[in-house]
Amino acid sequence: MDKETLFDLSADNLDDVKPIAEVFDLSGKVAVVTGTVGLAMFVINRLAECGASVVFGGRSEEWGEMTEQLMKERGYHIAYKQTDVRKAGDCEALVAFAEEKYGTVDIVVPVAATWAARAFVDVKEDEWDDILDTDLKGQYFTVQAAARSMIKGKKGGKVVTIASVAYRGDDILKIAMMTPYNAAKAGVTGVTKGIAKELKQYGINVNCVAPGGMLTPGAIMNNRSSSEIYGPKWDEVVAKCGSETPCTPNPDDVARMVLVMCSDVSDFMYGQTIEVDGGSQFSFQESPWSYTMDGGAHA
Repeated sequence: MDKETLFDLSADNLDDVKPIAEVFDLSGKVAVVTGTVGLAMFVINRLAECGASVVFGGRSEEWGEMTEQLMKERGYHIAYKQTDVRKAGDCEALVAFAEEKYGTVDIVVPVAATWAARAFVDVKEDEWDDILDTDLKGQYFTVQAAARSMIKGKKGGKVVTIASVAYRGDDILKIAMMTPYNAAKAGVTGVTKGIAKELKQYGINVNCVAPGGMLTPGAIMNNRSSSEIYGPKWDEVVAKCGSETPCTPNPDDVARMVLVMCSDVSDFMYGQTIEVDGGSQFSFQESPWSYTMDGGAHA
């Protein structure tokens, strides 16, 4: 083919490109989110800001009602239902509530999670169960219920699971002690791939976002529980090692990527895990060592 024909191949397709404002327009969409504060609050905010009606659920009625009120004050279509994601029946009830309130579901983001830093030899069965049931089982059955609604609605949909860089074995630098959380989040990435292969036929995109460190109420509370067990030495070591690990003070840094994956941007993506971790795997250069550029250490 000549150059003009090849040029037209690109130019003609440009006519079919959706304006970027429409790519992120979620008007008329119904989203289900689990969790109430931390990352969940910021995901709820971004989805609602782009026009989605959002139903969310979490264990704490106090936090749930406070978040609902806050979002309504911002003018969003929002509804809270008390939900314990450790129970499959609660996950189903949350989706049923969303359908009753707004219609079949288009988006689901199961954010609710917990963790506890414990030495492997100290982990108790109830601690293991709480983490795995919240972080893995809860996501599985929330997505299952939402997927049934999406299939029924025949409009396709977006599933964005939430892992953590813990899925690849990352945890507290030089401390570790997150084996149940490692297992749960690795499970989330595996489940994401399996679900993606099954749901593509229905026009449903399934992908995963894996955050790194975030300053959230849950992180503060969970670290406090470890401090109570392991004492002042724990606080000292965590403070020292924590300063070497990227941690965003604003979970919106992650919520924006979740929003992207809930939009038409992810139309050609299936079963992917996107890491948003501040570059935790890298050792970043701290001085400009150039000898040819102005401002370089050896210029």
